[in-house]
Amino acid sequence: MPLGHLLDALEREARAQADALLAAARAEAEAIARASVERQERERAQALHAREADLRGAAEAALGEARRAARTEVLVARQRLVDRVFAAAREMLPATLTGEEYRTALPAHVAEAVAAIGDAPAVIRCRPVIADGVNRALEGRKNLVVETDAAAPPGIVVATTDGAIEVDNSLAGRLERLRPRLALEVLARANSP
Repeated sequence: MPLGHLLDALEREARAQADALLAAARAEAEAIARASVERQERERAQALHAREADLRGAAEAALGEARRAARTEVLVARQRLVDRVFAAAREMLPATLTGEEYRTALPAHVAEAVAAIGDAPAVIRCRPVIADGVNRALEGRKNLVVETDAAAPPGIVVATTDGAIEVDNSLAGRLERLRPRLALEVLARANSP
């Protein structure tokens, strides 16, 4: 085989090897590039997912805080409403003493307060306007004394003479004892259409 043919054959072989190496290098480069793009997409998706989770958490926290703040505002507004209703009711208590409904209920109020102290000697404080009704309700019990005081709360307050027991059966005291139940009623009526 002449030398020219040998050189041509070597050159063809070298070119074929170079082409094969170049094709393998290109394939490897494409595979690396594809893997890099896929890795970047995964990392971007993970970063996006993490950011979305962070934003979702922040939004949920902000929403929760807004709900708490709104509930607090509603509760404060409801409390102010109840306080205004009870303040208005307390202002009306002195005028209630002269009404027929109170005069009718007075004997029961006296009986409740006196029952709480038993047979102990006691003083019943009340305003002069209801003193006659209180005396009539006592049915001649000698261990009880009625003292009138224009500054006494509307209604009656019974205290044993030794100071051990005091029963506040004034209208304000009765109102305060009924406050939880009445507050629910006030709020129910305020929320009804």
